[in-house]
Amino acid sequence: MGERSWRSVRVTPAVTAAGLAAGVALGTGVLRIPCWFHALTGLDCPFCGGSRAVGALLRGDVVAALSYNAFALVVLLPLAVATLVAAVRWEAGLARRWWPPGARGRWLTLAVAGLALVWWVGRNLPFAPFTGLSAYA
Repeated sequence: MGERSWRSVRVTPAVTAAGLAAGVALGTGVLRIPCWFHALTGLDCPFCGGSRAVGALLRGDVVAALSYNAFALVVLLPLAVATLVAAVRWEAGLARRWWPPGARGRWLTLAVAGLALVWWVGRNLPFAPFTGLSAYA
């Protein structure tokens, strides 16, 4: 597996700290970034409501977080945590890669992209029950 210097192990904690700081800033409303896709088209992107969902989750309101963006909480948040753990294992020399190799990695990538596409289309359908999936409903 080769040796890695301790210098490289400092990358993941720095990226994690920056990500957590950005999540707290976005989630608590200190920093507001409007969705450019929604502003241009009036449609929700797969990530619309994500920062409000993080804010609701930080306040302990899971129901509100799910209503803002269920995809971000059910798919993206666990994927981010799993990727972070894998990156730490890779940097520490405990794994050869931080993403699954070969066909497994490709299928995982396609599955997440496919779920994002289904979520994107589904939350923009103009009839019930899909209208309730909008971040701006």
